[in-house]
Amino acid sequence: MGCRGGCNGCSNSVFVGDWLEGVRPPQEAPPLIEVRFKGNRRELFWVDLQPPLATGEWIVVPEVIRRGSEAPPQIGKGFDIGCVSLTGYLAQARAKAQKQLPDPSQKVLRRASPADIERLQEARAREQDMLLRIRQLVEELGLGPAHQMKVTDVELSADGRTLICYFTAEGRVDFRELVRRVAELFRVRPEMRQINAREESARVGGIGPCGRELCCSSWMTEIPAVTTEAARYQGLSLNSTKITGLCGKLKCCLNYELDAYKSALEKLPKVKMLYTEEGEWRYLRTEILLERLWFEKVGEGKQVCILAKDVKALMELNARGEKPPSIEPYTFKFPDLPTRI
Repeated sequence: MGCRGGCNGCSNSVFVGDWLEGVRPPQEAPPLIEVRFKGNRRELFWVDLQPPLATGEWIVVPEVIRRGSEAPPQIGKGFDIGCVSLTGYLAQARAKAQKQLPDPSQKVLRRASPADIERLQEARAREQDMLLRIRQLVEELGLGPAHQMKVTDVELSADGRTLICYFTAEGRVDFRELVRRVAELFRVRPEMRQINAREESARVGGIGPCGRELCCSSWMTEIPAVTTEAARYQGLSLNSTKITGLCGKLKCCLNYELDAYKSALEKLPKVKMLYTEEGEWRYLRTEILLERLWFEKVGEGKQVCILAKDVKALMELNARGEKPPSIEPYTFKFPDLPTRI
């Protein structure tokens, strides 16, 4: 689905395909949209504009103030400009996932004009100097050495009244003096938001080992918890340099195929030893998606590969107290690969 907003340089996270577009009647779609701002910040808004908004359009919305992760958002006196990322049924599905509908006053004001877009660009142009100055203030106030505080990014609203500062730190930080200094220096209302390492990578962005834009900064709206269990289920090495992302935490993509691996493992036999007249065969490892198990002959070190269905057949024989004369008929025969001379 192409962009219909006429904007340039949008992230691919804007283009979320609605496969029911053209099937469900648009006049029955819920009057709800999702708006993306700088980075991966998103908010839901009610909309009552004609013609209906399309994905990729720039709009003017009221300022949304968040006092904490648990507190409900409030509508401020200012305004901001964002890009429509979801509409209709998809925005409704996102609201259900978040288990929270926006306040009735959280409503789109109008479509953005060229003057509004220019004003937003001017605000973005000021942010780099503001970020450098705030980092200097953090060092002057000793917040860096004391709390390992690092200001990752700043976001100035389109009206220039509110400045959101995203920072990482160890534990709670008393930043009242920093807020006072920032407000005096830039004549804005500072809003401090503490984020974790994963959220920091989402805001900064980058290219992952796969060669694509980071999932957290492109299309993910919620950053999931990832445990080493995901790597163990998939038979991956627990080498930290292989399974950690740019944020220093476990890669989010470890969760993508976890359910498929769990489902496949349920179909595979659980065995520790197989017995033949030749000797005992100890279980080594499993190629989960290929449904192949590897065994080693005790005392000799010889390894064989056996398909899961053949392992089950051997287990049934052993359960009846029978031992086949050889394991060879059950082993998987790898095809001979042509050799280039």
